[in-house]
Amino acid sequence: MANLGSRARRVALALCVGPALAALLATGTTPAVAARPAAEPDRIMTVTDVWMKDVAGDVGLQPHAGTPIWASPDIKVCPTSVECATSQFPVAGTTSHIFVKLRNPGPYGSGTDSGVLRFYRTSPGGGLSWPTDWTPITSRTVTVVPGVTTVAVTWTAVPGPGHFSLLAVWDSPNDPLPFLTSDTVTNVRHNNNIAWRDLVSV
Repeated sequence: MANLGSRARRVALALCVGPALAALLATGTTPAVAARPAAEPDRIMTVTDVWMKDVAGDVGLQPHAGTPIWASPDIKVCPTSVECATSQFPVAGTTSHIFVKLRNPGPYGSGTDSGVLRFYRTSPGGGLSWPTDWTPITSRTVTVVPGVTTVAVTWTAVPGPGHFSLLAVWDSPNDPLPFLTSDTVTNVRHNNNIAWRDLVSV
């Protein structure tokens, strides 16, 4: 009797499920999939993950919604080779010094990394389209151990006077940049290894 009851229940279930499944296949719809948690990465994991802050509360997650996106606390421009307490407006036509803090590890990888930190600027009053509106300044090959590594470079012939932007871009074989769009805001928000600082030369 128990076997007969069990068999009857299976038949009844099949009769109920069959039409429902057929309806789904006929309409081409599928059951809804739960949304990913907000903290889940929008990229695949990399071997290492060196990153820079976009805003003070940034922890390296991508994409980042903090604002202002163009005032990275990890980029400073200073008048001398000694790191200043806060970023200064550079003097047009002179030499300044750029200090960048590289943080390791971020949320997508770990371990010591070696790569190139590249610096770009726009022209005073110019556009922001990547890469056409960005002029290379200099670059530095760096080994980044776990913790915070400060990189300093000399910046000759500061442009201006006027308003322009500065980008620091970390790139390495173990933490490569994905395909970049022409929109600088999108690139910075979706890549924790790009940081942006707006400047005014005087």
